[in-house]
Amino acid sequence: SGENLYDQLFSQVTDEQLEAMKLNTETQRMDSTLVGSNIRKYSRLQLLVEVLQRVWRMLEEEGDEQKYQGDFSPYIKGTSGQYCYRLKGDFVSHFSAIGELMYKLVEELKAKYKEHKSYQVLKRVFADHFELKHDSGDGGDPKIGVKEGKSLSASSMQSPDDLEATFRSKKGEQSRGYVVNLTETCDKENELQLITKVQVAPNVTDDQSLLVEGIGDLKDRTGVETVWTDGGYTGPSAEKVMRDQEVEHRTTAIRGSKPSSSDDRLKLEEFEWETDEEGKPVKVVCPGDQEVEVTAGRKDGRFTAEFDDELCAACPFSDRCPAEALKRRPARVLRLNTRAAQVAKMRKEQKQNRKDGNIRAAVEATVRSVIHPFGGHLCKLPVRGIIRNTQMITCSAMMVNLRRIWKCIHAPSLGFEQIS
Repeated sequence: SGENLYDQLFSQVTDEQLEAMKLNTETQRMDSTLVGSNIRKYSRLQLLVEVLQRVWRMLEEEGDEQKYQGDFSPYIKGTSGQYCYRLKGDFVSHFSAIGELMYKLVEELKAKYKEHKSYQVLKRVFADHFELKHDSGDGGDPKIGVKEGKSLSASSMQSPDDLEATFRSKKGEQSRGYVVNLTETCDKENELQLITKVQVAPNVTDDQSLLVEGIGDLKDRTGVETVWTDGGYTGPSAEKVMRDQEVEHRTTAIRGSKPSSSDDRLKLEEFEWETDEEGKPVKVVCPGDQEVEVTAGRKDGRFTAEFDDELCAACPFSDRCPAEALKRRPARVLRLNTRAAQVAKMRKEQKQNRKDGNIRAAVEATVRSVIHPFGGHLCKLPVRGIIRNTQMITCSAMMVNLRRIWKCIHAPSLGFEQIS
C-alpha cells in the first residue's frame, strides 16, 4: 500500500508512552548515523558479472539459454568472484565486452522479460556503468562507453540483493546501506527522555532532507517548539520548513566555510538581524547600536541597510565596518542578499547556543543504544532492503524506550539524568 505501518505503530505506542509518563515534548534533539545492509561488498567488475549470472539463471528457468550460450560462456564458469580472480591483462577490455553484451540483452530481452526482476536489475546496472555514444550522421548502432569510476553516482546499485542500498563515504569511512535518523525529547525537567521519531532512508539522503521530511509529523504529534541539531541539518530548505512549522531550530554549527579570521573587518554575524516570516532581512542593529530598516535592492533577493554617516564617523568600529560610504550623500550602505543575512543570524544564534550548553550531544548516546545490538558504529544489520532495515531499527528504538520507562518506574535510584 506504500504506507509505513511500522512508523504508524511506533507513533501510536510512543505517543501513549509520552502521555503516560507526562513528558514535555516542546524541546527535542535529532541526530543520524549510517548502518550497512547485509550485502556483499562487490568490486565493480564482480557486480557486473554477478548480474549477468543472474540473467543467465533467468534464461535457464524460461528455457531460453541455448540462444545465448556463446555470449554467456565466459561468465558462467564458476562464481563472479572466481571470474575476477582468474582475470589477466587489461580490465578495460573486460568492461567493454560486458557492456556490449548487456546492451544486447537489454534490447533483445525487453519484450519478454521487462517485468522480471533480473531484467530490471540488468537494465539499471547498464545505465549505472555504461553510456551510449552516437556518432553524428552515422545512423548505425551506438557505441558503448564505459563510465569512469569517479563519475558513478553514489546512488548506483551496490548489490542485486538490495536495490535501495546506496554508497556513502563520510569522514573517510565507507558504508553501503542506509542512514538512520532519530529524534528524542530533551527537556531538562523530564524524568527520562524518549525517542519520538525514527527515520530510515538510503544513506545518500541529506540530514537536511530528513529534518524537512520529519518535522511536520513531529509538530502534529508532539507540538515540538524547539529542535536541536548539528550543522548537517542546516540549509535553505530546513530554514523554510522550520519557519512554516513555527519551530525554532537551534544548532551547534552550520554548513559552509567559516568567515576568514585574518580579515579584521566586522562580520555580518556581529550585527543583530531581524527577518520576516520568509527569512528576508527587515531590520538590523550594528555593533555601534545604530538600528536601521533594511530595504529591497534593485535585484530580487538583494537588500541594503543605510546608516547615518555622522554616527558612523564617531563609532569606534568605523574603520572595521563593512558598510561602504556613498559619494553623493552622507550615508554608509551595507549590501547583502537574503542568504547572507540568514547565515549571519544563524551564526550569532549558534554562538549563543554554545553559551547555553550543548544539550544536543546526549542524543549521540541514544543513537549508540539503538544500533548497539547490531554492532555499533558503522554496523551491518542482518537484513536487506529499506523495509526490513526500517523494521529492525524501529523495533530497537521501541526497546530503548521500554527499557528507559521500566528503569524509571522500577529503579529510580539509578538516576536517569544520565540519559536525559
